[in-house]
Amino acid sequence: MRIYLIAPAPDDASDTTAEISMAGVKTPYTLSAAAGIVSVAALLPQEARIRLCDEVVQEVDLEAEADLVGLSINVSQVARGLELAAAFRRRGIPVVMGGAHVSLAPELFRGKADAIVIGEFETAAPRFAADLKAGGLQPEYRCGQADMAETPLPRWDLYPNDRAISGVVQTSRGCPFDCTFCDVIQYVGRKQRHKPPERVLAELRQLYDLGYREVSLSDDNFTVYRQRTRALLEALIAWNGTGGRDPVRFSTQISIDAARDPDLLAMCNRAGLRQVFVGIETGNPESLAEANKRQNLRIDLGDACRTVVGAGLTIRAGLIVGFDHDGLDCFERQFAFAQSLPIVGFNVSALVAPYATPLYAEMKRAGRIVDEDTHRLAAGTRMTNLIPARMTREQLTEGRDWLKAALLAPDAAMARFETYAHTLGSPCQDMTRSAWATASARRHPLHELVPLMMKDKGARRVIEGVRDLIAARPEIGYDLTSILTLHLSECARAAGHRARIGRQLETVA
Repeated sequence: MRIYLIAPAPDDASDTTAEISMAGVKTPYTLSAAAGIVSVAALLPQEARIRLCDEVVQEVDLEAEADLVGLSINVSQVARGLELAAAFRRRGIPVVMGGAHVSLAPELFRGKADAIVIGEFETAAPRFAADLKAGGLQPEYRCGQADMAETPLPRWDLYPNDRAISGVVQTSRGCPFDCTFCDVIQYVGRKQRHKPPERVLAELRQLYDLGYREVSLSDDNFTVYRQRTRALLEALIAWNGTGGRDPVRFSTQISIDAARDPDLLAMCNRAGLRQVFVGIETGNPESLAEANKRQNLRIDLGDACRTVVGAGLTIRAGLIVGFDHDGLDCFERQFAFAQSLPIVGFNVSALVAPYATPLYAEMKRAGRIVDEDTHRLAAGTRMTNLIPARMTREQLTEGRDWLKAALLAPDAAMARFETYAHTLGSPCQDMTRSAWATASARRHPLHELVPLMMKDKGARRVIEGVRDLIAARPEIGYDLTSILTLHLSECARAAGHRARIGRQLETVA
């Protein structure tokens, strides 16, 4: 049995890939390896001959010899996923589709695949394997919630690890919060389920042996259940950088109210957790209340960010524009708010209403949903699928683009780099030993990015400024280098996007 598992590339290559891929380099790199397909591979029959493709870093082999093709689909991959499914089915190859958006909107995929998987595949995997061996897949497999203690080791041995900067270990599923625009709880639930520390360490050892020195702890909210968090951090502290191993730099997702627990933040630093994603969203409390983002309302966001960064955790923050309480002045207000924070990197989004969320239901009832756009939008997409209350969709798109460009501008970026470098707490371990390590000892993409971006006057100023900051604080050089890499990649992507628009305008003219 030959099985070809594919993670399609995002549909909007100019924008949504900013969160997962490097721009400005010849060799394609992904910021985080595609954990979904390696996890599914581990659940398939052991005797199967499995081949993986992460389309962010590889071309799909449309002529592949396969008895079955599996596609893992989230909302940003819908169009490409359906295109690939149709291509393989025309060759007579059965296709099965699963993933987050298949679970949220199964009606979109019925009839477009030979089988669809709705929910968490682990609970249906034995039945699926038996049907596969018997030669007759069911049209649908409805799954329950998996026991995180029983998940097998992912098949990272099949993945192109030389193309990924960070490996991935999923440490929990679910989130207790109910932000109106978030679809996470719609398919994994509000009750968070945790992977035991010993299972996490087993996966870390696997990734370490494959050459990874950066690992993302995939968690919808790493710090929300403090007892679990402490138990896992204790295990990471005991493992990371011990026994002759190089230190591993971890990243994850937390809520900003973790700033209230300085002891927990200190443990994060000791464990090697150096970067966290935080959904800051907005400095407007009315917009936070509108979105039911309660955890951000109970705390001073600026002070909280300074506390987290001061404890040694680099923040990459989500910013959203287009709430009902946002007028046309929101873009400049968000810019001023961002500039006041010790944060360099931001994911800037126009508010979207993902399918099956409370926000989608509310906007649908109000006649404010553009349905044809709903199944191709993700956070980070340029054009929203909802009709804003105080501006047009086009004004929201233009304002969001202006905000992204303003934050990437050299003067603004350099000011944030300086604030960040002066605020960031020192690591408890010497991370410099791991600074340039990648899987299979490949050259770090920054080696390609710097010569390219030095040709741009503004980027050159930022590069030289960051070099000065590293010279002043060499102990955070790894952190500054990592943030510079992401910043230069975003600048390269923005420049490429502007060039494409220019060519399109020339063609029209």
